[in-house]
Amino acid sequence: MNAILISVVIGAVVAVLAAWLMAMPVFWSIAVALPITAVTAMALMALGVAAPSWQALPTPDETLTMHQASSLSSRLAEAAKDPGRFRTRVQPRLRRLAADTLRRKGISLGDDRAREVLGAELHTLITKRDAQLPSPDRLAELLGRLEGK
Repeated sequence: MNAILISVVIGAVVAVLAAWLMAMPVFWSIAVALPITAVTAMALMALGVAAPSWQALPTPDETLTMHQASSLSSRLAEAAKDPGRFRTRVQPRLRRLAADTLRRKGISLGDDRAREVLGAELHTLITKRDAQLPSPDRLAELLGRLEGK
């Protein structure tokens, strides 16, 4: 309602100015003011429609963590069936994880102390070429120990 009132006032001002400053007949000043009044009313009514909405978008059902977890589980399932995949996909990542953990303690993966710190089973798993992927429960336990060290 305010938009219509404001546009009528603007139209009246335009009609008065056209009649007074340009010495235009009243009929023509009203004819010039009507389209200006209509455009002003439409612009003022549409003003709130174009305002941006700053609400946060809803979170998608699939998050990146879920995708990474499913990717990891599929790689581990493939590695359990195919030792070559374990050697090429899983073992290098485990080796980097162990090396980073050891580096924080000032130990390199090639040191003799690395076997003591990691434990014989985990050290064998990440360093031996013919290492076999343990059961999922045992792997989770080994990785848990690696995180805790």
